[in-house]
Amino acid sequence: MGAAPGDDFELERGERGVAAWPVEPAVGPDGSDRPGQLVLTTRRLSFFRRRGLLGGGRLEKPPQVSWRLEKIREVTGRRYELKIGYGDRIEIPGLAVDGRGFRLNRETPSAPVVETIETARRARRSELGLPLL
Repeated sequence: MGAAPGDDFELERGERGVAAWPVEPAVGPDGSDRPGQLVLTTRRLSFFRRRGLLGGGRLEKPPQVSWRLEKIREVTGRRYELKIGYGDRIEIPGLAVDGRGFRLNRETPSAPVVETIETARRARRSELGLPLL
């Protein structure tokens, strides 16, 4: 499981940080966006870009995209091709949240990330008295 969100992420009243993972948005098979962090709390899942050269700085606010956990329809693990060198490609793990893709680093398998998000989603829906779907 990823690290909990840091001090640069503001929580709502009654919200707790659950986990965070370094990710890179998957924009088609060859394109990518600046790296960032996927942050999971007890109420939402958000993607924040990182500031600075090669995304090494603090999280940019507001998040580029954010989902309320109770409104997420689907979280699935996937594999993404990453172009390296002159035409070589490798497959790396990733996930899609309601169709929006994120590549994880090569050392992070997608299954535990998906399960952590799904567990938090089910807990939030249960807390709100919604069907678990």
